[in-house]
Amino acid sequence: MNYNNEPFPVDPKVVFKRAFDMATIALVHLNHKNCPRLEELFFEMHKTCGAQPEFSIWRNKKAFEDLGYVPNIKSGKSKSLNEFKGLYFFGEKKNDRVLPIYVGVSRTVYRRLRQHAYGKSHNECSLAYLMTGHNNNNNNKEINRANDHSDFNDDLLAKKEVVRNLYVALIPVQEDYDLYFLEVALAGILKTKWNSFRTH
Repeated sequence: MNYNNEPFPVDPKVVFKRAFDMATIALVHLNHKNCPRLEELFFEMHKTCGAQPEFSIWRNKKAFEDLGYVPNIKSGKSKSLNEFKGLYFFGEKKNDRVLPIYVGVSRTVYRRLRQHAYGKSHNECSLAYLMTGHNNNNNNKEINRANDHSDFNDDLLAKKEVVRNLYVALIPVQEDYDLYFLEVALAGILKTKWNSFRTH
């Protein structure tokens, strides 16, 4: 046990073997005929009250449930299961096959997916931000998070649209050790091009 009474795995090799099994599962899910695009898992609600129309993004609960991605933890003040803890994979189609390009982990996957697709800050839509910065850096444009340029913001909107059109697969994982280990292991096994191993 560590200081927080969290157990270490009895045999880390078992977790590593699980990573290979999950890589296979992720590829099967991403290439299934019913695998959704990220935008299919959410919908926009228009609020007409007030001086200006407001928009909010809601999770399509039925779409998640039909895929078997049912809540497995309580989040916030909820008295019932309302969030999904585990791994999420983004894939893009190349030559009639969906290839994983990013793997992430979260205790609140539903919220994290919404942030990736519709978030406003760089911390929320981090994949779109990474894609935009990477493209702009290749064009020798200096971009930083504190002082974004309007052309960068236009590019960011376009990249969020790209992210919304990525295919999505989820795998539940309850143990924290497994969750964090598997993210790195799966990124290496699947060679996901948008995962980074750089430390802070």
